[in-house]
Amino acid sequence: MPKIVRSDVVIPNKLDAAARQGFIDALYKVHCEVFDGVTRDSFAKYVVESRAEQTWINVHRNHAGEIVGYFALHIFERELDGKASAIFRAEAGTMRTYRGGNTNTRFGLRLALPYLLRYPGRRVYYLGSLVHPSSYCLFAKLFDVIWPSIRHPPPPAVLNFMDELANSFGLERVSADNPLTRHVHWITRDSEVERHYWRQCDKPAARFFIEANPGYGEGDGLVTLVRVDAHNLWHLISTFFAERYARRKEGLMVMLYHLPIGGQLLQPAEVIRRLEATALFGSFDAPSLATLARSAQIVVLPAGKTVFRAGDPGDELYVIARGAAYVLSEGGGEDEDEDHIIDELATGDSFGEIAMLSGERRSASVRTATATLLIQISRPALFSILEAHPGLSEIVWKNFAARRFDDCVRGLPAWKTMQRAARLAVVDAGQHRTLGAGERADLRAGEILLVLLGSVQVEQAGTSTVVRAPAFFDTKQAMAVTASGAARIVRIAR
Repeated sequence: MPKIVRSDVVIPNKLDAAARQGFIDALYKVHCEVFDGVTRDSFAKYVVESRAEQTWINVHRNHAGEIVGYFALHIFERELDGKASAIFRAEAGTMRTYRGGNTNTRFGLRLALPYLLRYPGRRVYYLGSLVHPSSYCLFAKLFDVIWPSIRHPPPPAVLNFMDELANSFGLERVSADNPLTRHVHWITRDSEVERHYWRQCDKPAARFFIEANPGYGEGDGLVTLVRVDAHNLWHLISTFFAERYARRKEGLMVMLYHLPIGGQLLQPAEVIRRLEATALFGSFDAPSLATLARSAQIVVLPAGKTVFRAGDPGDELYVIARGAAYVLSEGGGEDEDEDHIIDELATGDSFGEIAMLSGERRSASVRTATATLLIQISRPALFSILEAHPGLSEIVWKNFAARRFDDCVRGLPAWKTMQRAARLAVVDAGQHRTLGAGERADLRAGEILLVLLGSVQVEQAGTSTVVRAPAFFDTKQAMAVTASGAARIVRIAR
């Protein structure tokens, strides 16, 4: 699987003119995979040929030695209010398949700490004009006090200070009455499902960012200020090491789980706690959760690891207890590793239920986007619970139908221009029905038919066709559907 195998620090002012131009070309190629709206000259000005007193660029490479990401850190030394001060600024971009590590945080710490020790009396700030919710969420996690934030709206003096700093770096206001949103023109190349993910994301920091900077999709940035002081540094360092400890602990838990004494060392209560935090299993009663916890397997995977591939058998359902993952269609064309993102999943989401419920092979691949903790649940364990809990069964089948429906319609002319949320709202309003062999259902003109499971005979306007799931019919004519065997359909009124 693609991954970063090494990172090298480049100091641009130590390169000769020819080497610097070649370096700019290589970085800009990667940049264009991540962002739109930035010319090569503008990129070079801000990233490689910055007027900062000091610039370091951490260059990430893959197995082939190709550049797949970068993190540029600049220090601008200034006198502010008559005191020596330093302004840290940064730019970063990493190709999607190589994301998920924590190399940039380590790199920033490795450079910032010696600087702070060298100049103990100097005021130090980080100033960003953040263009994506993911960047803002990272800062909100790493630092206790950032401006602006939910807990820390900038006081008037701080707001004026942020305005003056943003102006000094040539960042133009989006509107005259708002000093915190600026034209940056770095437009992140998000897919439709990624945009949907962030619009629906329940992280408070993400919601705050989108409300404060609604034009981020057009390249607007939110001016963000962090005072790099002892309090914020301690919070950053403690958060960094707490995450490393948590990953190591989870790895140890997995190892112990597979030992003969694992049942004693890893209590089911820990699995229950994680299942309870998910939307899918949050409504389970205590006995059902205990049953699942006893049979569940825990899987810990690093970023960029394939959970399963399209075509694999589908006997397990997965719940993301921590982390994120991409649902991908198979690569094609000249670039076999090209990403085709179908969906983006986060903590609390489940996946794998399509193959489990239908008995088919996996219809798509799933790869972790970050270090991810998964709870794996077998088909027998889940089905025993679903049979006893009709309400939960309905939730699972609705989720199944939503994915089937989106797979069927997202490439069709009448549907592909719709936002994904709007498409899913259509199928969510549908009426589910199971059909036994020979059982018939009549659909009125204007209804949509989604065949979820099994084979059915569709009679319409004097013609008869046998179709297998998944199948989709959107027509203005009435139709009759007869099941060849056990089948499940969804009727959707228009």
